[in-house]
Amino acid sequence: MKAISPHFHRNDFCCPCGCGFADVSIELVDLLEAVFEYFQQPVLIRRGCSCTQHNKACGGEYASQHLLGTAADITVKNTSPDDVANYLEATYPQKYGIGRSESWTHIDMRLSVARWRE
Repeated sequence: MKAISPHFHRNDFCCPCGCGFADVSIELVDLLEAVFEYFQQPVLIRRGCSCTQHNKACGGEYASQHLLGTAADITVKNTSPDDVANYLEATYPQKYGIGRSESWTHIDMRLSVARWRE
């Protein structure tokens, strides 16, 4: 397990299909470290990188940021997904893609601002 930051390892972001794709953006890792520091709670990567085949199999968007290693669906221990999304939206009001779900929060490094609820 290769550490890529104080709280994350490369395999935290591996494509779930087992192909080994884990070319995650350092900007994303840095942002997730900031989430950890703010909440002082572990951040679980529910979905990080996805290869084309896995993205298609799980119903991912055609141009998903997960394909580029620039997105993560996360949960923060002892923290609601809405609290995580509220923090991200307040901290990065003019940046990134932030999606809300009942059980996780999506963050991606897209160049335009995007917000949604699933």
